[in-house]
Amino acid sequence: MGDFAYRAMDANAEMREGTMTARDEAHLERLLAQQGLTLIDAEGGGFSGFGNFGDLFKPKLTDKDLLDFTYLLKLVITSGIPVLQGIDTLMKSNSNKSIGHAAQLVRHGIDSGLSMSEVMQSAPLLFPPFYVQMIRAGEASGTLDGSLDFLVNYLTWQTDFKKSVKASLTYPITVLSVLGSLMFIIFTFVFPKMLKTITGMGGELPLPTKIMMAISGFLRSYYLPVIIIIIVLYVGTKLYCRTPQGKRAIDGLLLKLPLIGMLIKKINMSRYFKIVATLHASGITADKTFAIGADVISNSVIAESMASIARVIVTGESISDAMRRTGYIQPLVIDMMSIAEKTGTLEGTLTRASEILDKEVPETIKKVFSYVEPLTMVVLGSMVLLLLLSVFLPIYKSVGHVKLK
Repeated sequence: MGDFAYRAMDANAEMREGTMTARDEAHLERLLAQQGLTLIDAEGGGFSGFGNFGDLFKPKLTDKDLLDFTYLLKLVITSGIPVLQGIDTLMKSNSNKSIGHAAQLVRHGIDSGLSMSEVMQSAPLLFPPFYVQMIRAGEASGTLDGSLDFLVNYLTWQTDFKKSVKASLTYPITVLSVLGSLMFIIFTFVFPKMLKTITGMGGELPLPTKIMMAISGFLRSYYLPVIIIIIVLYVGTKLYCRTPQGKRAIDGLLLKLPLIGMLIKKINMSRYFKIVATLHASGITADKTFAIGADVISNSVIAESMASIARVIVTGESISDAMRRTGYIQPLVIDMMSIAEKTGTLEGTLTRASEILDKEVPETIKKVFSYVEPLTMVVLGSMVLLLLLSVFLPIYKSVGHVKLK
């Protein structure tokens, strides 16, 4: 992320200047388009090689923090007390520093004459684009409490969903981590001591024992460089993922993985249609609605493809045709959209599509993780079998050799 100084033109052909934080110029252009502005030129953006390291030290809101902040803000709005007074109370009563910082930012911005959405748009690390647009829609229509209610429900769904995925991953990750650590200890420290006894039995060593000897010898000689290389690769991958090219490469690779790619598509499509349906119902124009929906998608490859829908809508092309070209939306939903465009029932169809995809995501998760436990047991069994064979086969051969004599 970096700060850009930009010049843009509004719908009345008047020049507008300002600064905005964005990942790159393409992202900046999309953010301005959501405000009805056309980017003319931009400067700045900070260091773009591995992202802006200054962002690492700026306050951020986790999903849970954003949910708590939204819930408290909703209480302030629905209580009937003045907004500034309510936010002051929110700042004093909450011990979470990130929430306090967000509340202070909103309070100072409103006090200086800005709308709540304008203040939030200036802090993209705290408030994502869809969040800002929902607040803006609520301000424009006089239904800010309704927008906050949707955001609370959506963020609750998102938080619960992430918890369920993490819970499903806990078992295999824990087993594989413990197993990996145990095998490293065995290969590096335990097996070498057993090796003296095994080689002293005489005779040709079986293949599993030779494999274990090779692995053990390598780890004993190079275990420190191996650890350093693993750490460097981990940090390097993290930094590479911070670049647009790196994120796109990793996201593209994930989409090609069996089952995992399908799950990523379903999750992102569910999130996309949930936001698009709500924004469209709030009265936001179709092009802005679909542009904001693309920003919600976490996979950059899918996001780029879905962003094309917003671009072609302004040319008069049908939404269903644009969706079909993306390749990520299932045919049933596309057919529903085609009928909705002809009958004028787009709002209800988007909501129905969101409900369909919401139901499919848990089923897909169950399908994916139904394969995880068996695969974990196969890996565990294979490694234990290799260890046992490498130890007991030489003993068995040695005992058999003694009996023959």
